[in-house]
Amino acid sequence: MGFSVSASAAIIFISFLMVAGTLYTAWDNAYANVQAAQEYWYEMRLSQLNTLSSLDAENSSVSTGTDSGGNQYYNLTLAIQSNGVTLYVPHWSGTYDGKLVTLNNVDDDNVGFLSDYGYLLPGNSIQLNVTYIPLNENEHSIKITFDNGCWLLINWYYNTTEKVVYVNTSRGCPMEVS
Repeated sequence: MGFSVSASAAIIFISFLMVAGTLYTAWDNAYANVQAAQEYWYEMRLSQLNTLSSLDAENSSVSTGTDSGGNQYYNLTLAIQSNGVTLYVPHWSGTYDGKLVTLNNVDDDNVGFLSDYGYLLPGNSIQLNVTYIPLNENEHSIKITFDNGCWLLINWYYNTTEKVVYVNTSRGCPMEVS
C-alpha cells in the first residue's frame, strides 16, 4: 500500500543525481563563457597594442580646383598606412569635422576610399580621398576608427599664402576603466 523506505531513498538519490548533473552543466557552460570572454579580451588587447597606423606623407597629395559656381576648393588624398596588424577596412568608420561619414563611398559625403579595399596588410597603405574642401585656412579633421576601437586622428589646414597643407596626426586606443 505504501512506498517502502528503500524505494523512497532511491527516488531521493536519483533526484540528487539529476540536480547535480544540471548544476554541473550550468557551471561548465558558465566557465566556458568566462574563458571565451577572457580569450576575446586578450586577443582584442593584443590587436590594440599592435595597431600602429600612421599617415604616409609620401603617398598623400593635394590638388586644387574651381567648381561650376566659381568657388575654389581643394581635394586631399590621405595615404593611411598600417605598420602593425592586418586591418579589416570595411569595418572602419569615420567622422569628418564632427560629422559621421561613410568611408566606402566618396559620392555621398565627399569622403571615401579611392578603391574597394578588403584588408590593409602591414606595410601597405590605403588611399582616402576628401573632396571639395573650401579653399580657405579653416582647420579640418578626420577621425578614422578601426574595428578594434583604435583610431587615427588627422588634422589639417590649407595655407593659402604658401599653397601647402599642414597636417598633424595622432592615434590611440581605448583603455579599460578600472
